[in-house]
Amino acid sequence: MPQKLIVIVGGTGRQGGSVARTFLSLPSWKVRITTRNPSSPAATELASLGAEVVQADLNDTSSIEKAFTNANAIFLNTDYWTVWRPFKASLDAEGKSYEPASEKAYETETSQGKRAVDAAAKIPTLERFIFSPLIDVIKASGGKYPRSGHANAKAWIANYIQTDHPELFKKTSLIYLGGYNDNPSLAPRPNEATGRYMFILPLKGSFRMPIINPSESTGKFVRALIEDEQPGTKLLAYDTYPSINEIVSNWGRENGKEADLIPITIQGLHEKVGLTWEHLDILSTLMETDDYMAGVDNYIEPSQLKSSKI
Repeated sequence: MPQKLIVIVGGTGRQGGSVARTFLSLPSWKVRITTRNPSSPAATELASLGAEVVQADLNDTSSIEKAFTNANAIFLNTDYWTVWRPFKASLDAEGKSYEPASEKAYETETSQGKRAVDAAAKIPTLERFIFSPLIDVIKASGGKYPRSGHANAKAWIANYIQTDHPELFKKTSLIYLGGYNDNPSLAPRPNEATGRYMFILPLKGSFRMPIINPSESTGKFVRALIEDEQPGTKLLAYDTYPSINEIVSNWGRENGKEADLIPITIQGLHEKVGLTWEHLDILSTLMETDDYMAGVDNYIEPSQLKSSKI
């Protein structure tokens, strides 16, 4: 049978790179990645493995439409933080509030996602469209926490597919990744007074936090969604699903250190650790709903996948 083509938006990133490497190992697939910088080390490495690397920018509709030509599958993961971080740093240097950075990043990510979705909807060869969102914090919190732009931008894009491109939505599956295994929020800090380590978190010890290594595991889950599952699947993708108490005890056992879970309020994280409400609204939602997938209906977990390759 002829090879099929998967186009990976942002193939040099952690999620996209994992998807690219997975499909490059499959003789039935050709891989095309989009990047703003085809000469970057990550792009060069993927090219050496056999990927077709094309220059494309989510701010440029024509470049995206060209990159999607003849695609049988598309993986899309949009980026919020490359806009937010430098803008916030410039605002910090001027002693200004960070909120304009969130507004600009939200506007940029939703606009870029809209262009990508609009372009994908025009591809007659497309069979599968996979998007990587986060929960809709506004919906999940009943409007109580509206400021989590990085989550809400992705939720907006997922909703846009359904409302504005119903035919594309029929080909779409969503992959919700668990918390990254190297997320600094889940890393302990040393307690100089006691010699122990502290996990300072507002979440209850019983709260279950799915954990994933995005660079290693994203690809296998995307493959399962494309090759084995029906469109419309919503997958919570993770490697492990421990409670916060288990994260603490597992870290202590693996590192030969004694560690404790230190409760803290959301306000305390804002005042003492310096986390912005951009980050804290999603934590508030998780804490109050006691559910990592708050507001998402009818999703499945890895054990429910039909694939025998996971």
